[in-house]
Amino acid sequence: MPDINDFPRYFREYIWRGLKHRLYGYPEDSYPKYTWISSLEKRFRWMCDNNNQNEPSSIYLLMEMIQWGGSQNGALQKFMDRLGTVNLDEIITTTINNIHNNNDNEAIRSALSIPGMGLTYASKLLRFMKPERYGALDSNIREALIERAPEYQMPTIRDGNTNSMVAGYLRFIEIIRTIAADIEKSPQRDRLMRPKCSLSNLEGNAWRAADIEMALFQWANEEE
Repeated sequence: MPDINDFPRYFREYIWRGLKHRLYGYPEDSYPKYTWISSLEKRFRWMCDNNNQNEPSSIYLLMEMIQWGGSQNGALQKFMDRLGTVNLDEIITTTINNIHNNNDNEAIRSALSIPGMGLTYASKLLRFMKPERYGALDSNIREALIERAPEYQMPTIRDGNTNSMVAGYLRFIEIIRTIAADIEKSPQRDRLMRPKCSLSNLEGNAWRAADIEMALFQWANEEE
């Protein structure tokens, strides 16, 4: 089980790098700058805030998000190949409206309807659209929670089964919120606040959902 006392360290030690970072001219994402993450957050926030007033094109931003994630299992190719089968603007608008209404169930369902978006990339989309509320759920975190933190009761997720993916993701964000609440009520709260960095912060430098997910990613990739 991850120890909340280690979360500031996990966050500072989080690092995300890959061939795509160098290919697209970005350095690795690491504390305290998180250069590419910070850029994506700001642009997705603008898109969400202005979606109803303008008609911002989301395709290139989505492509960049997939590239940031590494395009595992050919995610970018699947996205591009199947793009003509859906109305992307309609799906993005629906997803944004669900996020604005704090409708977590429908937000992840609509994100999953984007071509090429399995749970990993659908949850990344929510994470960048509203990092205060959502984190990304990849296979490393899923497996670590199931194998090393059974007290959190993270269910096994059947990829390709929408109801299973939705249920698993809803449980994941419940876990994130539980961890955030545990930090808030800890006697060591002041010491456990999120380390200051380039990413937007909540009042008092409290943890956003995406910050906790980043710490969990580091925890999941550390050997016991």
